[in-house]
Amino acid sequence: MKLRIIIGISFLLALDLVFLIAFGKSYTTLTLFPPFFYAHDVMLLMMMLFCIPYFKFAQRIRSIELLFLIAVFYLIYSFFNRGIENVEIILRQFMIFGYGICLYVIMNSVFTNKTISKNFAQYVMYFGLACVTVQILYIPYIFLYVGKNPFFERWYFSPIIMMGIFILASYILINVKGKLLKNILFAVVFIVSLSTGHDSTYLSLAVIYIAYLFVMSSRNYRIIVSMSLLIGMVLVFYFIPSFTDVNVKWRLLFWKDSLLRIANNYFIFGDGFGIQYGTEETIKNLNSLYPDLPKSPRISGDEKYLTAPHNSFLSMAIHIGILSIVFLFYPIKAFFTYKSFRMDNEILFLSLSLVGMVVFSAFNVILELPHSSSIFWIVLFGLIFKLSEKIGIPSNE
Repeated sequence: MKLRIIIGISFLLALDLVFLIAFGKSYTTLTLFPPFFYAHDVMLLMMMLFCIPYFKFAQRIRSIELLFLIAVFYLIYSFFNRGIENVEIILRQFMIFGYGICLYVIMNSVFTNKTISKNFAQYVMYFGLACVTVQILYIPYIFLYVGKNPFFERWYFSPIIMMGIFILASYILINVKGKLLKNILFAVVFIVSLSTGHDSTYLSLAVIYIAYLFVMSSRNYRIIVSMSLLIGMVLVFYFIPSFTDVNVKWRLLFWKDSLLRIANNYFIFGDGFGIQYGTEETIKNLNSLYPDLPKSPRISGDEKYLTAPHNSFLSMAIHIGILSIVFLFYPIKAFFTYKSFRMDNEILFLSLSLVGMVVFSAFNVILELPHSSSIFWIVLFGLIFKLSEKIGIPSNE
């Protein structure tokens, strides 16, 4: 009975990812039960409820559980402090952790199946391959039937495609034999990424490649790689127009306000949920960067509560304090303490995939929204469970 349910949940999770690739926002914004029960959210909630009886306590991740416990505490506090009438805004902001809670329970349960655990990295690769394949097929459609240049504009088929690009690029670097073939295939994926129109996608791929060189290099060569990375970042941010345009100024202004807000809370505390992400003065300054046009991304009304600072980790810290980021990444410390993992292709592949997603999430609103956050949590928890499995100790740190 347990095996059938776990296999059924795994199938539903795979189906959910297929829907995210194929239908994107049409799927995540499909309301099943008004006002805010969306198809994707209901799917995750149902899977989590079915998985609870099969939760493996020996496979707990204590720092992650502490993170989610703090988030739930702030959620309850927010209901009392801001009133039940603001429940929709409060819950929408809470879902930056809510999606993680659902997928933590789901991943813990499905990883009890040895076949799934053994082949997890392969399944993740198939997801990345599916994303890149869909985008490759979409490029000629844009060119031939839409009549537009498919590159350097926002032509991604669905938001989760970018995450798949990072995954396949990481898999190529780690698993493809032969330097020439490896670099050719990575270049192909990079060219495909140009059709997403996201500068942070290109940056994430560059960081993945440099991280790969860093891990594979000798100690002396790592110094050269690090210096090259530093110089490269300075050149990119100074000479490439898209990294100095109004969008970057908007982000930097918002990030400055967010950091000051976190500092005013002594870094430890947060403001809870149901809050404005920016002060009125900051919102006024942000709006002044754009002309007052119908399609201008100016912030007003409910957007004050829904427009996050385009850095998912800053959003986390605003809500529940800076320790949330520490608790989030603490379980992967084993990668740095056990040198053998740097030669383990499975661990390296998942780690590089996570690096790309982290960089991308640090420049965009990713974990706050359902469109692509699921795969971040899936890869993170899968990596943690794999690390624990390979060193032969429970993951409950």
